[in-house]
Amino acid sequence: MDLFDKAKELYTKSINDRIDENDMDTIIAWPTDRLSILFGATDLVRREFFNDSVDPCSLMNIKSGGCSEDCAFCAQSGHNHSEVQVKELATAEEIKQQFAFAKANNLPFCVVSSGRKLSKDEIKKVTDALKECDGEKHASLGILDDEEFEMLRDAGVVCYNHNIETSRSYFPKIVTTHTWDERVETIRRAKKVGLHVCCGGILGLGESWEQRKEFCLQIRELDIDTVPLNFLNPIKGTRVAPTQDTPLDLLKVVSLFRLAMPKRTIKVCGGRELHLGQLQGLLFFAGANGYVSGGYLTTKGAGVDTDDLLIRSLGLTPRLRTVSE
Repeated sequence: MDLFDKAKELYTKSINDRIDENDMDTIIAWPTDRLSILFGATDLVRREFFNDSVDPCSLMNIKSGGCSEDCAFCAQSGHNHSEVQVKELATAEEIKQQFAFAKANNLPFCVVSSGRKLSKDEIKKVTDALKECDGEKHASLGILDDEEFEMLRDAGVVCYNHNIETSRSYFPKIVTTHTWDERVETIRRAKKVGLHVCCGGILGLGESWEQRKEFCLQIRELDIDTVPLNFLNPIKGTRVAPTQDTPLDLLKVVSLFRLAMPKRTIKVCGGRELHLGQLQGLLFFAGANGYVSGGYLTTKGAGVDTDDLLIRSLGLTPRLRTVSE
């Protein structure tokens, strides 16, 4: 079977949700100088379920640095020696101001904090501020319990982000202060109170392609709504070496996740500017249908205006939002 026939078969199996491990091996082994053929399948799958609509979002780092958790890649971890500034919890006015900017640009607004979790008192301060924000709200505040998730839901938060970062087998090499299972249990608690879940991780941490397949299968099994994929942006003072992946390798990962999860939002986040540069537009042909716009937690992005220009030049349309969301 030639590559054109393989791409047609992958397309058919994907839209029928029948991609298996053998198919994933086919994608992983796909020659990089023939990725345009694979992109024919991934682009069609994306269009099958999302047409020309893409799903951007924005982040606000409401409490940064000084984190107790030992995540080798993270500039905010107190176990690393980066120069990230430690900032206490943002004020209600700061949160509302940043929300207003996001809403004016038709972006859902996600509050993100460093640390294992915020205290209940801190969560109340955040939820009190969010109750005054009329629009789509997301949160990523750590390993929370049922009551704390209910506080978020009652404040109008509709989606919770909690990445599992990497495959279960590779996780202990990256994080030592909590387990992969703890993160999965947090995801289940968020779903139990009725929140949508955004769960993915970081590519380029030193994991093998087999572990990337494992990671993809595990994300699929969790049956979440949005899969954020970050590409490692190594910050001085952290403990993960720069990835040896090429831009085409990373685009192939996006294709793997799209074909394996055809109906899920595949959102490319941190590191896309660093690793893809002028090739960023290919993300959407590789199957992505979402992105973080403006900037990230400790690194800058291209900016909302630049992102909008890219999206519209590709003939794509950001999803329109209503207050009820």
